[in-house]
Order: sequence, then structure tokens, then C-alpha cells
Amino acid sequence: MAKEDEEKTAFITSQWISCYTKMPFGLRNARATYQRLVDKAFHKQIGRNLEVYVDDLVIKSRTEDEIVRDIEEMFKTLREINMKLNPKKCTFGVEEGMFLGYKVNSKGLKVCPDKVDTMLSLPSLKCLKDVQNLNRKLASLNRFLAKSAKKSLPFFKTLKKCTKKSDFHWTTEAKEAFKKMKQLIAERPMLTAPMEKEELILYLATAKEIVSAVLITEREAK
Repeated sequence: MAKEDEEKTAFITSQWISCYTKMPFGLRNARATYQRLVDKAFHKQIGRNLEVYVDDLVIKSRTEDEIVRDIEEMFKTLREINMKLNPKKCTFGVEEGMFLGYKVNSKGLKVCPDKVDTMLSLPSLKCLKDVQNLNRKLASLNRFLAKSAKKSLPFFKTLKKCTKKSDFHWTTEAKEAFKKMKQLIAERPMLTAPMEKEELILYLATAKEIVSAVLITEREAK
């Protein structure tokens, strides 16, 4: 905390009045303030060999030589801003790891296995709350599912004019769509990261209710 701001964090205990000397994440806007700090501190590396979101930091290197160079660059920045890491939460030299709920490797992003297992273990939906929970889960997976909005339409239709529990009806159409959605999720597709100056193709799929889009690239005739 800046010395002049410490008194603004004062709180009363049974013994004395205390204040914070270091910024806790529980303070209002603390996460946004911290994000601005890391964005400014690592601005030369973000997007090139590092990604950071609040206190989650990932170095992305393509070769063993680059790993050493990138780690040295990161630690140099950490020393300049006097920031320390928790060794128990650090891992170096791994080919694959978790970042913001996704499994990341040199080829791209994969959906979190735990999220997949949770979806596959869901029983047939029985009430309005079940459908709302399903839609929340699908929101974190939709980027991995082709035309996910169109495939989710039967679920949204069950919510239409459903103002109380007795109005809920799990239709045959919704049941079939739920089964197909599980099959898609079980395939665990991967999103590939684009390379610098690589040509991308915009693919559009239109239906009566939905317009879907995806960016595609061609590598080795695939």
C-alpha cells in the first residue's frame, strides 16, 4: 500500500485499530488495481512469451533455450517491481498446464477435463433450475463446440413461458439435443493458437435462428 493510503484501510479489532501495509485482494477494486499493475509491469512480454490474469501467470516458450531466456526475463521484471512468488505454486518446464480453467499446451487450448466429466455425468434434467445450471456450464464450453448456440436452442425453448416449476416440460427435442451435446463434449476438441502473420479464414454458418462464425487456418493440408 502507498503510505498515504494505509489509513484508508483501517479496521477495528477488540484490541486496537489496524490498517493494511500490503494490499489484500478483499478490498474493493483490488483485483482491477492488481491487474493494471501486472499489465504495466509485463507489457513487453504479454502476448509475446507470457500471459497474465491477476495472479495467474504463464510463460509460453517453444524450445528449451527459450524457456531459460523467458524465465530470466520474467524474474528480472519481478525484481524490478519487488514482487515475490510462492514456490509451492510455481511449476517450470512443463509441456502442458492449466490456465484460467483451460488446459494449455504448445498446440493450443483444450477444455478442462473436470468440466467435461461434470457435463458427461449430468442426468436428464427435471426442473427449471437444472436447465439454468446447464446453460451456465455450457457458457464456459461454447467456444469449443461448433454451432453451440443452435444446438442449445432446445434448452432455451424449455425456459420460454416457464415462470413456475409446474410449467417445466423436458421435451423429446431437448432430450435428443442434450444427448448430442454430450457426445460433442466427449470428443474434447482443441482450439489452435494462430501464428504471427498467419492467414486466417472466416467461416460462417447461418440458420434461421442463429449465425455462427469461426476462424480457421490451414497447416500441412489440414
